[in-house]
Amino acid sequence: MEELFAEKCGSCHSIGKGARVGPDLKGAHERHSPEWLHQFIKAPSSKLDSDPDARALLKKYNNVRMPDLGLSDEQVDGLIALIERCSAQPCNLAGAFRPVTEATPEDVALGRALFTGEQPLSAGGPPCISCHTARGIDTPFGGGTLAVDLTHVFAKLGDEGLDSALKSPAFPLMKDIFADKKLTKEEAFAIRAFLSAANRSEQDEGDTFGLLLAGLLGAALCLVVLNALWSRRLRGIRKPLIQSSGVVS
Repeated sequence: MEELFAEKCGSCHSIGKGARVGPDLKGAHERHSPEWLHQFIKAPSSKLDSDPDARALLKKYNNVRMPDLGLSDEQVDGLIALIERCSAQPCNLAGAFRPVTEATPEDVALGRALFTGEQPLSAGGPPCISCHTARGIDTPFGGGTLAVDLTHVFAKLGDEGLDSALKSPAFPLMKDIFADKKLTKEEAFAIRAFLSAANRSEQDEGDTFGLLLAGLLGAALCLVVLNALWSRRLRGIRKPLIQSSGVVS
């Protein structure tokens, strides 16, 4: 059941590791009745347009609609049992997982090459740039605009969530395109490394701009203070000179 969760759910949800595209499912079995949870997991479309709780979740998570996943009743019951078990005691839902903290500059470079298509994907899938862009691709025509900019996807999904999204995409278009062209774990790791670096580079640039702006404001404030002090000093010198000369100011 852990593999099913990783394949069908892990790109948008975690159990106890925070929200991703959708809510953290820890304790979901306590927040909703078993019947509601079963119906929603089995066919989200049956509730998203009418059920108040489902509509509230949809609004909270940026109106990203959970697709119908084609799960059997047995699979849905198994996932609910998994949610209950992993809510009580942490589970390893990522399997043998390599975090991007282990990535080298070579891994980041490979991820960029896979993203742009300079290095073809081994199973023949299209490169990410066909539909997406991200900071750091440095191509003459930029990236694709059919889907979202992935510069911040690492921050949004987290390391494990992004790994799941790359290996077993749940998004309808990606799911169809990569159904028989799955990424290898090495390719997924390299692309994660590149997207992690893209996210960090924009944050670093923002920090640099913030420091520069703070420095300029600080310098301007110093000039204002110095100007005020100097003006008072000039007035303090000018007044005695005028009085000694007998000139009325």
